[in-house]
Amino acid sequence: MSKQASAPGRRKRLTQEREREILDVTFDLVAEVGYEQATVDEVARRTKASTATLYRQWENKPRLVITAMMARKYPPLPPIDAGSLRDDLVTLARMLPPPPPSSAPNLGIWQAVLSEPALAQALRDVLFAPYLDALRGILARHVERGTIRPDNPALAHAEMFLMGSVFVEKLFAGTEADADQLIAVMDALLLPALTSRE
Repeated sequence: MSKQASAPGRRKRLTQEREREILDVTFDLVAEVGYEQATVDEVARRTKASTATLYRQWENKPRLVITAMMARKYPPLPPIDAGSLRDDLVTLARMLPPPPPSSAPNLGIWQAVLSEPALAQALRDVLFAPYLDALRGILARHVERGTIRPDNPALAHAEMFLMGSVFVEKLFAGTEADADQLIAVMDALLLPALTSRE
Protein backbone atom coordinates (compact mmCIF):
# COMPACT_ATOMS: atom_id res chain seq x y z
CA MET A 1 0.00 0.00 0.00
CA SER A 2 1.39 3.42 -0.89
CA LYS A 3 2.00 6.15 1.62
CA GLN A 4 -0.68 8.24 -0.06
CA ALA A 5 -3.28 5.50 0.23
CA SER A 6 -2.62 5.00 3.92
CA ALA A 7 -2.63 8.69 4.80
CA PRO A 8 -6.34 8.97 5.73
CA GLY A 9 -5.95 6.12 8.19
CA ARG A 10 -3.27 8.10 10.03
CA ARG A 11 -5.53 11.07 10.71
CA LYS A 12 -5.81 11.67 14.42
CA ARG A 13 -8.69 13.18 16.32
CA LEU A 14 -7.96 16.42 18.09
CA THR A 15 -6.89 16.12 21.69
CA GLN A 16 -9.28 17.50 24.27
CA GLU A 17 -6.88 20.36 25.00
CA ARG A 18 -6.51 21.26 21.30
CA GLU A 19 -10.26 21.09 20.71
CA ARG A 20 -10.89 23.38 23.67
CA GLU A 21 -8.27 25.84 22.39
CA ILE A 22 -9.98 26.03 18.98
CA LEU A 23 -13.42 26.45 20.53
CA ASP A 24 -12.17 29.21 22.85
CA VAL A 25 -10.62 31.06 19.90
CA THR A 26 -13.85 30.67 17.91
CA PHE A 27 -15.96 32.05 20.76
CA ASP A 28 -13.61 35.02 21.26
CA LEU A 29 -13.49 35.75 17.51
CA VAL A 30 -17.28 35.83 17.17
CA ALA A 31 -17.53 38.04 20.27
CA GLU A 32 -14.91 40.34 18.76
CA VAL A 33 -16.13 40.73 15.16
CA GLY A 34 -19.66 39.27 15.13
CA TYR A 35 -20.97 36.07 13.59
CA GLU A 36 -21.13 37.27 9.99
CA GLN A 37 -17.54 38.54 9.93
CA ALA A 38 -16.04 35.54 11.72
CA THR A 39 -14.62 32.94 9.32
CA VAL A 40 -13.29 29.42 9.62
CA ASP A 41 -10.16 30.63 7.80
CA GLU A 42 -9.52 33.18 10.56
CA VAL A 43 -10.06 30.58 13.28
CA ALA A 44 -7.56 28.36 11.46
CA ARG A 45 -5.07 31.22 11.22
CA ARG A 46 -5.35 32.14 14.90
CA THR A 47 -5.04 28.54 16.07
CA LYS A 48 -2.40 27.52 13.48
CA ALA A 49 -4.71 24.73 12.31
CA SER A 50 -5.72 23.77 8.78
CA THR A 51 -9.19 24.62 7.56
CA ALA A 52 -9.54 20.97 6.49
CA THR A 53 -9.05 19.90 10.11
CA LEU A 54 -11.73 22.31 11.31
CA TYR A 55 -14.24 21.24 8.67
CA ARG A 56 -13.53 17.56 9.33
CA GLN A 57 -14.16 18.06 13.04
CA TRP A 58 -17.18 20.42 12.91
CA GLU A 59 -18.50 20.24 9.31
CA ASN A 60 -19.33 23.95 8.95
CA LYS A 61 -19.10 27.37 10.58
CA PRO A 62 -22.51 27.27 12.28
CA ARG A 63 -21.73 24.00 14.03
CA LEU A 64 -18.27 25.24 15.05
CA VAL A 65 -19.71 28.45 16.50
CA ILE A 66 -22.57 26.77 18.35
CA THR A 67 -20.24 24.12 19.74
CA ALA A 68 -17.95 26.89 20.94
CA MET A 69 -20.90 28.54 22.68
CA MET A 70 -21.86 25.26 24.31
CA ALA A 71 -18.32 24.59 25.49
CA ARG A 72 -18.15 28.02 27.10
CA LYS A 73 -21.61 28.35 28.58
CA TYR A 74 -23.86 25.35 28.89
CA PRO A 75 -23.32 22.34 31.22
CA PRO A 76 -25.15 19.04 30.64
CA LEU A 77 -28.65 18.76 32.09
CA PRO A 78 -29.20 16.59 35.15
CA PRO A 79 -32.26 14.26 35.13
CA ILE A 80 -35.56 16.09 35.70
CA ASP A 81 -38.31 14.47 37.79
CA ALA A 82 -39.83 17.11 40.06
CA GLY A 83 -43.20 15.39 40.42
CA SER A 84 -46.02 17.05 38.52
CA LEU A 85 -45.96 17.88 34.82
CA ARG A 86 -45.90 21.60 35.62
CA ASP A 87 -43.09 21.20 38.12
CA ASP A 88 -41.04 19.27 35.57
CA LEU A 89 -41.58 21.88 32.86
CA VAL A 90 -40.83 24.76 35.25
CA THR A 91 -37.61 23.01 36.28
CA LEU A 92 -36.66 22.64 32.61
CA ALA A 93 -37.43 26.30 31.90
CA ARG A 94 -35.21 27.39 34.77
CA MET A 95 -32.36 25.25 33.39
CA LEU A 96 -32.35 27.12 30.09
CA PRO A 97 -29.37 29.46 29.74
CA PRO A 98 -30.06 32.82 31.39
CA PRO A 99 -30.07 35.94 29.21
CA PRO A 100 -26.57 37.35 28.82
CA PRO A 101 -25.80 40.66 30.57
CA SER A 102 -26.41 43.79 28.56
CA SER A 103 -22.65 44.37 28.45
CA ALA A 104 -21.99 41.02 26.73
CA PRO A 105 -20.83 41.17 23.08
CA ASN A 106 -23.60 40.65 20.54
CA LEU A 107 -22.77 37.32 18.89
CA GLY A 108 -25.25 37.94 16.10
CA ILE A 109 -26.38 34.32 16.20
CA TRP A 110 -30.10 34.95 16.31
CA GLN A 111 -30.08 37.41 13.43
CA ALA A 112 -28.02 35.04 11.30
CA VAL A 113 -30.54 32.22 11.85
CA LEU A 114 -33.01 33.96 9.57
CA SER A 115 -30.65 33.89 6.59
CA GLU A 116 -28.66 30.71 7.20
CA PRO A 117 -30.63 27.45 7.53
CA ALA A 118 -27.49 25.52 8.50
CA LEU A 119 -27.14 27.70 11.58
CA ALA A 120 -30.74 27.09 12.59
CA GLN A 121 -30.14 23.34 12.28
CA ALA A 122 -26.94 23.64 14.33
CA LEU A 123 -28.81 25.54 17.01
CA ARG A 124 -31.27 22.68 17.24
CA ASP A 125 -28.69 19.89 17.06
CA VAL A 126 -26.14 21.37 19.45
CA LEU A 127 -27.54 24.18 21.57
CA PHE A 128 -31.12 22.97 22.06
CA ALA A 129 -30.50 19.22 21.94
CA PRO A 130 -30.05 18.72 25.72
CA TYR A 131 -33.22 20.66 26.46
CA LEU A 132 -35.25 18.91 23.77
CA ASP A 133 -34.05 15.51 25.02
CA ALA A 134 -35.09 16.48 28.55
CA LEU A 135 -38.49 17.66 27.29
CA ARG A 136 -39.05 14.37 25.47
CA GLY A 137 -38.21 12.48 28.64
CA ILE A 138 -40.64 14.56 30.68
CA LEU A 139 -43.46 14.10 28.17
CA ALA A 140 -42.89 10.36 27.81
CA ARG A 141 -42.94 9.89 31.59
CA HIS A 142 -46.21 11.80 31.97
CA VAL A 143 -47.80 9.86 29.11
CA GLU A 144 -46.90 6.68 31.01
CA ARG A 145 -48.36 8.16 34.21
CA GLY A 146 -51.57 9.12 32.46
CA THR A 147 -51.13 12.88 32.89
CA ILE A 148 -51.03 13.30 29.11
CA ARG A 149 -53.15 11.31 26.65
CA PRO A 150 -50.87 9.39 24.26
CA ASP A 151 -52.93 10.65 21.30
CA ASN A 152 -52.84 14.30 22.41
CA PRO A 153 -51.88 16.31 19.29
CA ALA A 154 -50.05 18.87 21.45
CA LEU A 155 -47.26 16.31 21.98
CA ALA A 156 -46.15 16.78 18.38
CA HIS A 157 -45.75 20.54 18.88
CA ALA A 158 -44.21 20.75 22.35
CA GLU A 159 -40.63 20.93 21.07
CA MET A 160 -41.51 23.73 18.68
CA PHE A 161 -43.19 25.55 21.55
CA LEU A 162 -40.00 25.40 23.63
CA MET A 163 -37.75 26.65 20.83
CA GLY A 164 -40.31 29.01 19.35
CA SER A 165 -40.90 30.86 22.61
CA VAL A 166 -37.19 31.66 22.83
CA PHE A 167 -36.81 32.55 19.15
CA VAL A 168 -39.87 34.78 18.97
CA GLU A 169 -38.82 36.87 21.95
CA LYS A 170 -35.34 37.44 20.52
CA LEU A 171 -36.17 37.90 16.86
CA PHE A 172 -39.32 40.00 17.15
CA ALA A 173 -39.06 41.74 20.51
CA GLY A 174 -35.28 42.15 20.42
CA THR A 175 -34.88 40.91 23.99
CA GLU A 176 -33.78 37.66 25.60
CA ALA A 177 -36.57 35.45 26.97
CA ASP A 178 -36.02 34.61 30.62
CA ALA A 179 -37.42 31.64 32.55
CA ASP A 180 -40.31 33.63 34.05
CA GLN A 181 -41.51 34.71 30.60
CA LEU A 182 -41.29 31.17 29.29
CA ILE A 183 -43.16 29.78 32.30
CA ALA A 184 -45.93 32.38 31.91
CA VAL A 185 -46.48 31.41 28.27
CA MET A 186 -46.24 27.73 29.19
CA ASP A 187 -48.95 28.13 31.84
CA ALA A 188 -51.20 29.96 29.41
CA LEU A 189 -50.73 27.72 26.36
CA LEU A 190 -48.66 24.55 26.62
CA LEU A 191 -49.92 23.07 29.88
CA PRO A 192 -53.62 23.46 29.03
CA ALA A 193 -52.99 21.88 25.62
CA LEU A 194 -51.03 18.93 27.04
CA THR A 195 -53.55 18.17 29.78
CA SER A 196 -56.66 18.60 27.64
CA ARG A 197 -59.00 15.60 27.84
CA GLU A 198 -60.90 16.39 24.65
